[in-house]
Amino acid sequence: MAWVCVGFNGEERVCQSKPTRYGDRYWMMNPICNDSVSLPKGTIKKLIGRELSWSDEPVELKEE
Repeated sequence: MAWVCVGFNGEERVCQSKPTRYGDRYWMMNPICNDSVSLPKGTIKKLIGRELSWSDEPVELKEE
């Protein structure tokens, strides 16, 4: 499945694999599956029902 996360600057992203926090500013993707896409602000809240911030861990999107 896909994962959603928020960067230090508030940028919302959806990632193909679970990202790992790298330092205090970036998410690092799995080098084998490093696809991620920037999302419009507010998309994550619509998808998971709550807001995320940089201090939160990534959230996996699951099928219903």
